[in-house]
Amino acid sequence: MAAKHRSLARVAGLDVETLSKLEGHNFRTAEDVLTRSSLDLVELLDISLPAAERVFQCVAKNVCPKPTTAKALLASRAGGTTTETNTTETTNKNSNRTTGEPGPSSSHLHLQQQQAGPAYVRGGVFLHALDQALGGGVPTGSITELVGGAGAGKTQFCLTLAVATAAPLEVGGLNAGVVYIDTEQKFSGVRLCEIASSVFPAVYARVATDSQTVAQQKAQALLDLTQRVLILTPSTLSETYQRLQGLEETFIDHGVRLLVIDSVAALARAEFGVGSGQLARRQELLGQIASVLKQQAERLHMAAFVTNQVTTTFGRKRGGGEGGGFNGRDNGGHGRERDFTNNDETDFEGHGDGGVGSTTAALGVKWAHCVNTRLVLEGASEGHMETAGAGGDGTETQTQTQRNETNAQTNGGEQNTAGTRVVKVVKSPRCALVGYEYQIWRGGVKVLGDRKVRVHPSGGAADGAIRGIFNGL
Repeated sequence: MAAKHRSLARVAGLDVETLSKLEGHNFRTAEDVLTRSSLDLVELLDISLPAAERVFQCVAKNVCPKPTTAKALLASRAGGTTTETNTTETTNKNSNRTTGEPGPSSSHLHLQQQQAGPAYVRGGVFLHALDQALGGGVPTGSITELVGGAGAGKTQFCLTLAVATAAPLEVGGLNAGVVYIDTEQKFSGVRLCEIASSVFPAVYARVATDSQTVAQQKAQALLDLTQRVLILTPSTLSETYQRLQGLEETFIDHGVRLLVIDSVAALARAEFGVGSGQLARRQELLGQIASVLKQQAERLHMAAFVTNQVTTTFGRKRGGGEGGGFNGRDNGGHGRERDFTNNDETDFEGHGDGGVGSTTAALGVKWAHCVNTRLVLEGASEGHMETAGAGGDGTETQTQTQRNETNAQTNGGEQNTAGTRVVKVVKSPRCALVGYEYQIWRGGVKVLGDRKVRVHPSGGAADGAIRGIFNGL
């Protein structure tokens, strides 16, 4: 329960007489008091002005969030507290020598770490390069956004993360719950099981040589994994907001460490039309959803992972700004916007109807500032890539054509004409801008750690173009 909704009966420092007067005038919660002025209390409760101010101070003191330290934040994340744990153990030992009192055992410290929650949700062995780039994985306590056009692999990415989160601890998973909010009805339980069997074959994949006992164990393990993934299908953005507010008990009961919304843009575009009034209401609701996501993610030590669509804005001069990519900065929403999927009207570089466009993340600048980390999925055109050298300490530059020729030699002469897919970190408080090639396969998404790409610094602009900036600097 939020502090502002705390009952006045639970507020320490209020005497019985004052509390009785407050309840007699329908003051039930801290919010009821703090939304009034001191003069209102003087008039309603028939008390002096100093007494009314003391009531305000007492209520505010009890509900105001206490400041925390960086040390406490580190201690609240089990995944990033190795140094903190060592320091704590050393301090306890020194304390024991001084006072002779028994300190907490190592098992007790480990239990405290487990209760604190993980610092990151890791994507598993096939997302290891991206996990490393992000400092350990998808961070908990914040919002991570995945932006991409239709068919880029956003849902596959979400399913891969869901499998890695729900998988057992002994194979590198979190053995935790997942809440998957599917707004476009793209979730597939069959695909989830297929990814699990491919990524963790020793646990989930049944083969002909398995004995009946082993086959039953694997079937039960797969059933357990699917039971840890909870699916919600809201039909409107308003319903999504209402459900998020009532999910805290579910998060706690199922030990949820990953909350997925796939996608936040679908409902926003469907529910709200055009016009300044509609846009204002949409942005206000999106801000409320982002606020709830951040509060719950921070309080319950889980990762909020949302997907977003892309849009193409027309009416700008090519290269006429600082926004990055080929097409400059967003001009504040002027010009026509179209979905990136309208390939009959615009190509990747925005040539359509005689105008010049820029492909950007949907939902506008306000939403861009709400997310803490932004990942972008896109297909590459002809450009320069950085590939880790054989020694691991150098790089060599290749064009996409050269890359395809190399792939053709290793694939028996068959060239890859489908182009290259790239996942980029374009906004993060924890790491520099970086990108890698990736593939979609039976096991979900596979990030190629030896296929690093350059990301232009302008890619971090909230309203900048998201396509083309992986090309050579």
